[in-house]
Amino acid sequence: MAGSISTLGAGSNIDLQGVIDKLKAADQIPITNIKAQQLQYKDQLAVFESVNTKLLAVKSKALDLSLSTTFSARLITSSQPSVLTATAGSGASAGISTVTVGRLAKQNSWQSSGVATAATVVGSTTGSFAYTVKGTQSSVAVSATTTLQQLSDAINNDANNPGVTASVMDDGTGTATAFHLVLVSKETGDANAVTIGTNNTTLTFTEIQAKGVLDAQVTINGITYNRATNTISDIIAGVTLNLVATGASSLTITSDTASVKAKILAMVEAYNAAAKEIADNSRYDEKTKVAGSLSGVSTFRTMTSQLKQTLLTSIGGLGGAYDNLTDIGLSFDRDGTASMDETVLTTALENNLEDVQLLLVGDTATGIDGVATLLNAQLRDITKPISGVIANEKDRVDQTIQRLDDQIESMTIRLNNKYDLLTKQFVQLDTLMSNIQKQGDFLTAQIASLTASKN
Repeated sequence: MAGSISTLGAGSNIDLQGVIDKLKAADQIPITNIKAQQLQYKDQLAVFESVNTKLLAVKSKALDLSLSTTFSARLITSSQPSVLTATAGSGASAGISTVTVGRLAKQNSWQSSGVATAATVVGSTTGSFAYTVKGTQSSVAVSATTTLQQLSDAINNDANNPGVTASVMDDGTGTATAFHLVLVSKETGDANAVTIGTNNTTLTFTEIQAKGVLDAQVTINGITYNRATNTISDIIAGVTLNLVATGASSLTITSDTASVKAKILAMVEAYNAAAKEIADNSRYDEKTKVAGSLSGVSTFRTMTSQLKQTLLTSIGGLGGAYDNLTDIGLSFDRDGTASMDETVLTTALENNLEDVQLLLVGDTATGIDGVATLLNAQLRDITKPISGVIANEKDRVDQTIQRLDDQIESMTIRLNNKYDLLTKQFVQLDTLMSNIQKQGDFLTAQIASLTASKN
């Protein structure tokens, strides 16, 4: 470019650069306004995301309440936790069972004859020590130099060990027979008992916790059962028993209405949070004259109205005690906030849990959807990442932002070209003015010289 910004106007003594800057600032105003529009649209996208997150929370709660398993949750209590504890799954039937723990499951154990120390040689000849658990036999090599500790280590390190733990035990007597080899099955029950086979050692073994009384014995409602472990899940359907000690206890299984109540309240609370987010961002502030990011976006006002309508919908043909959530305590305040009468809800859950389930889940046999099922489906269409209602709104705004980007780019290019040309023209003007000024100065000097000669 001819000339430079730093010297533009030096020849004419006119602030040509200032003129260009002021003209350019005026021409930049439309671009600045478009950028401000972009910021508004970007704020709108952020609000879209916030609303979507809150609606997903409502959907999660509705989905939970659309599942029949939610209503089959059970609570189980033991009258004597020191004897018996238990957990109940959704398949457990409500009721009371009397339980007597007659015997706890134990591990089979063997103790050897004693020797003086852990380093005492117990191998009698070159051979083996064999043991069997659940029909699987394994053996370790012994020799005439094998010590008590070495035999214990060999059993524990045996890659084929079928389920035996060996240890060296000092009975504390301080005698020449104080040290013993102890063998204990790793699992409880008669089926996991240890059998000793080939024994090429000087040790003899005595069964301490003997096979025949290793299984747990528990009597439930008068019927006695034997099981290999103290954790039993195959007697009462859906219930896992944990035997702690011998004695008697009673188990009481009830429907977990408290958890259902909490889930219903959580869904209403999530709805209120989403509705508030939409309402707060849809307002126009008369004082500040500032509109919310969702102001003018009718999709979201319609969305809130439709969700409220779903919560208030009446479900016909269920045959239960309730057709509408208002029957179990739902109401709406004048500001659009939903609330649940917890007393009414608790009574409904305790007296008619199955009917509450029908209202929320629906009846698959007749093809009737419940309120929670309808709400979940509605929110699925709203929040789908692709082609959902909010996703479509985001795409629309993204396209608008891109269009404004393109507009800013083309306007900026035009302005840059315009002012590049204007700057060149001003450089030429500055040069012309400078030349005219020089010619004027020369003529003035000549005239002054002629005048001086004449005088």
